[in-house]
Amino acid sequence: MKTRLAILLFAVAAALTGCNEADKGQQSKTVGWFLDHRGELAATLQGCSDNPGELEKTPNCINANEARNQVTIKEMEDALK
Repeated sequence: MKTRLAILLFAVAAALTGCNEADKGQQSKTVGWFLDHRGELAATLQGCSDNPGELEKTPNCINANEARNQVTIKEMEDALK
């Protein structure tokens, strides 16, 4: 009985490790990093919008969207000066 439970738990864990394959092998970048690397910000945003079903909830897409929001706010503030 314990062996069956162990096998079942192992199978579930193995199945769940592939759940976030879209971002696998990619190190998450911070909002600040994206603000310092505008070319990568644009490329990441393009990738996120090209495949939102898989990438929308990944850390890089979330951080890139936040960086874009901060850039937009800064540009609006500068335009009002």
